[in-house]
Amino acid sequence: MLGRRKFRFTERLEARLSGEPKDITLTQEDEDNLDAFVETLKEAVQLLRTEVDAINNGQLSIVSELYEKKAHLLKWLELKLPVVEPFLPHELAQKKNLHGHLEDLKQAATEDSELLSRMSTAAHAIVREIEKTNERNGLSGIYGKSGQKLGDVLDGELRIDREF
Repeated sequence: MLGRRKFRFTERLEARLSGEPKDITLTQEDEDNLDAFVETLKEAVQLLRTEVDAINNGQLSIVSELYEKKAHLLKWLELKLPVVEPFLPHELAQKKNLHGHLEDLKQAATEDSELLSRMSTAAHAIVREIEKTNERNGLSGIYGKSGQKLGDVLDGELRIDREF
């Protein structure tokens, strides 16, 4: 017959009751969670920096290409944070420089957020200027010499007449 199953909570409670040091006892699963969290933090920081560098180099299509992966990594970190958070003061977390990696993520996310915000503002301004241009005549659009609305499409094609 199988023995009683021990849970991490029970192990930690027994460690506290036995008078061991007040430091949190880590199980192998906790160490694995810390390792995975640190590796995912590094990956997320690298991805954000790649996106920032690409935007700075004018490669704006990278934003849509990296969106899914970035969302997946950040969601994973968000869900795993409660599992790792109790161990932030632990010496293993300090040895793995968890605080430093979290600070790197904060800086990279802030820089990426600022760039994306500026891009959004610029795109909004461009759309607003296009709308103003289309509406500037006060007759819901721009009209050509013949009085035909330029935004209208005739027979599926826009016709252009040239005179020499």
